[in-house]
Amino acid sequence: MSKSLRLCFVTLLIVAFCAIGAMAQSQATSGQISGVVTDSNGAAVANATVKATNKDNGLVREVTGSGDGIYTIVALSPGKYTVVAQASGFSPTTIDDVVINVGRTENINFTMGAAGVQASVLVTAEAVQVTRNESDAVLNETAISTLPINGRRFQDFVTLTPTAQIDPSRGQISLSGQKGINGSVNIDGVDYNQPFFGGIRGGERSNLAFTVPQESIKEFQVIASGYSAEFGRSSGGIVNAVTKSGENGLHGSGFYLYRPQQLARGNEFTQALLDQKLTALGINPTLAPTQHQFGGSIGGPIKKDKLFYFGSAEKQRFRAPRQIVFNIPTGFPPSFITLTAAQQQVMTFYQGEQVPYLQTNDAWAALARIDWNITNNHRFNVRGSMSRNNALNAASRGETSVDPTTRQALSTNGTEQDKTKILVAQLVSNFGSTVVNELRFQAAREDRPRISNSLLPQILTSFATFGAGGSDTSSFLPNYEYDTRYQVADALT
Repeated sequence: MSKSLRLCFVTLLIVAFCAIGAMAQSQATSGQISGVVTDSNGAAVANATVKATNKDNGLVREVTGSGDGIYTIVALSPGKYTVVAQASGFSPTTIDDVVINVGRTENINFTMGAAGVQASVLVTAEAVQVTRNESDAVLNETAISTLPINGRRFQDFVTLTPTAQIDPSRGQISLSGQKGINGSVNIDGVDYNQPFFGGIRGGERSNLAFTVPQESIKEFQVIASGYSAEFGRSSGGIVNAVTKSGENGLHGSGFYLYRPQQLARGNEFTQALLDQKLTALGINPTLAPTQHQFGGSIGGPIKKDKLFYFGSAEKQRFRAPRQIVFNIPTGFPPSFITLTAAQQQVMTFYQGEQVPYLQTNDAWAALARIDWNITNNHRFNVRGSMSRNNALNAASRGETSVDPTTRQALSTNGTEQDKTKILVAQLVSNFGSTVVNELRFQAAREDRPRISNSLLPQILTSFATFGAGGSDTSSFLPNYEYDTRYQVADALT
């Protein structure tokens, strides 16, 4: 065995023994149920059997309580469960519609009656209490699918949680006052961060286009502080999302969102400025260019209670008319000045550069997932996702967010692109009722070519800028960024 292989083997052994000693509970993609089983007099029911059944995919998890009546069922995928407690000499007690959220522990206590009397209790989310003080927030599937959002970037919902806001420097999510680049985003328990710019994959491009279909996100947890060391990496909080999986029933969705520019109008002040500035140039000003977004999802069983599929895809089409307007003084040159041939040639060049152009922001993303309940003790899932963003003339977006004009020549601009390809697999194994192991793997690649419209050197004047070396727009063009990431994570509970 080579020295490097021996080192890897020893490292894995150390990690495994540390995990056993710490007894860390991984809830990156799951939640858990815990509670106490008692009789009608409040005395603990020893060694009760508690069984949780997922109402969507039929998966069953069963544990045996302690002598003090305490039980815990870990590594439950988000969804609705029916929980049944059984013990010798007592009637089975059922609690229905227990909602499990990612990263949360639901406190379900049972009071069991004498044999011959069966109890059934309906529990709703409002009635469930957690076993510890939670410092997080969870946005569930209902919120993600029904709340209005511009752009269909699921991470924008994070701003609905406490302490979350937009970092003004790069437009990333800021938690508890930390910079956005200090935060971390996980999807299905693996890293989903852009290593160069920080924040979610796509970097600053993700502020303008999605990299994962919103239809594929089941729910996510936001932890601003106090999260487990297993998540590591960041001091600025984490966003922990899980994707949807197929169920025993066939379910699908479809949507088409259309935002016509004719419905956008600013207040009288902003609209008057645009009209005054652009009407003289024969330009029809708009504050919000037309945008199309469409897509859908489908999921269902390949084999009931055993094998499931889910897939989703979304696309965005965006066209924004822009206009280059230089700050050439009105009435220049005055009538008493006659330009030389060389000066007239320069003036003609400037006037010819004041052209309209089109800025685009087209994107698509797709995700597919397979879930396999090998047995009730072993569950496997694998998903693949891809995304692509192509934004012509998007390196310079104008002087202000409401002004579709710029004094930067088209040669200072460029094309912004971003492409991702990701494969994630997870195996959850229950060894008896007290040991759970979660093994995850990721292989990911992101490419971000940023193409310049011109290779001209920078030409800077008091009223215009030319060339790829623009002072405040594209001095970084052209460039090419990419990263290839392999990740293996294991958690033993």
